[in-house]
Amino acid sequence: MGLAICPKCGATIQDTDTHCMDCGVNIAEAERELARREKEMRGGGPIIGDEKVIQGAAAGMAEPGETSEKVRLKEFDRQLARTLEAERTAVVITALIALVAGFGILFGGWATLKGVGGIVALKELSYTHLRLQGLGAFANQTFIGLLLLLLGLSGLLCAAGQIHRFIQGQRAIAQVRAGERPDVIGISTLTAWGLIIASFVCPPLGIILGIIFKLAQDESTKDLGGAMIKSAIAAIAVVVVHLIWNAIADFAARAGAEGNTIGNRAVEVE
Repeated sequence: MGLAICPKCGATIQDTDTHCMDCGVNIAEAERELARREKEMRGGGPIIGDEKVIQGAAAGMAEPGETSEKVRLKEFDRQLARTLEAERTAVVITALIALVAGFGILFGGWATLKGVGGIVALKELSYTHLRLQGLGAFANQTFIGLLLLLLGLSGLLCAAGQIHRFIQGQRAIAQVRAGERPDVIGISTLTAWGLIIASFVCPPLGIILGIIFKLAQDESTKDLGGAMIKSAIAAIAVVVVHLIWNAIADFAARAGAEGNTIGNRAVEVE
């Protein structure tokens, strides 16, 4: 699904949107109005109330031989560059937070595993044993260490993804300044996978962040939020299924034991 820019406020929108989520303008009507204004401007007739547009054209936005569509695209690209410049600090801060948290949690997981034998303990970790333990598995030091390692890895993936986004943003800004069409900047695949893994390891975190992302205006962010919620629900479903399975198995075992006891008593009476 492609990305576009609102003709009125310059916000990033989807090419299938009918209205801008930021300013609420009807996109089709705004594009027609913009085309009308550009046509009148080319005819030399200034329009009352369009001072910003006229100043932009007078400032040299249009070059000889350029069409109105190219002029509009250049202005949209400048808006994208300004947006990327404004978010650089947030990208750097989130990258640092993810990096520090990732290494910290990774170290905690390694320390936990080291207390029960290190990496060798992971080889001895049995899925069947964990399944039979039910919620008691979360008291297993080896299992806790594994979860911490996965959570720390997800943090490092998010950090790498944010660093990649920062580099992409810098490249896009340079492309705009050079008069080139900038690359489309979105959520990095590394960040997406890091958040999905974290959602599976820590479902409450995945559900909370997933809901926040679903409220975003960008379609790709909404999709990531949905994937995080699904990952968290899948983790909860695995635990619930195992609890139900253990309850059924325990009930069947007790019923079988009671049946054997009754049978033995009948034999003794005879």
